[in-house]
Amino acid sequence: MPRPRFCRNPECQYCTHPPPGWLIRNGTYRTLAHGTVQRYRCRGCGCGMSTQTESMYYYSKRRIDLAQVFSRLRGGSSQRDIGRELGVSRTAVANAVARLGRQAMAAHSALLSELPASRRMSFDGLVSAVCSRDYPSQITTLGDSERELILSITHSVGERGGTRTVSQTRRIDRRREVWSPARGALSQSISLLVNELTRFASPLKGVHLDTDCHPIYPKVIARDVALRWYARHELLTVRRTPGSAPRTVSNPLFFMNYVDRMIRHRMKEHTRESIALARSATAQMHRMWIFAYDHNTRQPKRVAGADRRSRALAAGVSPKLLSRLSREFTTRRLSMRMLPVPESIRRVWTG
Repeated sequence: MPRPRFCRNPECQYCTHPPPGWLIRNGTYRTLAHGTVQRYRCRGCGCGMSTQTESMYYYSKRRIDLAQVFSRLRGGSSQRDIGRELGVSRTAVANAVARLGRQAMAAHSALLSELPASRRMSFDGLVSAVCSRDYPSQITTLGDSERELILSITHSVGERGGTRTVSQTRRIDRRREVWSPARGALSQSISLLVNELTRFASPLKGVHLDTDCHPIYPKVIARDVALRWYARHELLTVRRTPGSAPRTVSNPLFFMNYVDRMIRHRMKEHTRESIALARSATAQMHRMWIFAYDHNTRQPKRVAGADRRSRALAAGVSPKLLSRLSREFTTRRLSMRMLPVPESIRRVWTG
């Protein structure tokens, strides 16, 4: 079990870089799920901790092999499939997926601290659903087109559009009495993505942005203060490509089309939307961040050839950081302390 690396009290002098000997043993306690657990006490403030404090099984009443959950999830299995395979309930698997989702977001925040500035970026949306086909969700992904990295993801939920049958209209009207999507949710979601876009760019090299011909994109880009500054200094180039263009390597949106295809291929709820719908927007985004972590750090940039490096390693992230993230991903909680956390991640983290 992992030994705490820093004090959890934010007002303690040992909350950032504690010296050797800052932690002392303070007895043990026994649980049915984890056996004997070692207690610790901070010499600085007296805060109590244990080996469960930074463990991935914190507050867990049953230990599930998180490595197997991660492997099956990225392989396209649904949570019920995973539960049947591991002999646990769907709720236990959902709890494990939530832990892995927060771990993936913390790992992504650590990657951003070492990622070089991007010059060519693109973003596009994928339409799925939450709880019911009456509530389509749009997941908008921002990516680095040159290094093929996923940089940010946002989410919005809307209402079924187009022509509705009488029964569909009555069902949606009944559900509106309980909850209805916020007006302008899609525009707000894309605005959040555009606001974060400049954190990945360099003000000296400018930004080249590729989008499709969605009517909301030009309005949101024109409203953003930072992008207006880039445009005023002739550092912003926006290229729009119609969705009907051939999805070949020469397509400017090739990387976003590739990500869209892989999401449909690897994630059950987007592969078979009629039988594997997400139960909540937050849970859907947890699985999306797990996919993004796997895409950036686990999958080789090129399957064919001698270069089998991951995309993050090829982009310039240190091998030491990637090795630590891979080693601790399913065992020790990653800390986001002292890291700049994007707003898109903070919103998913807080539900």
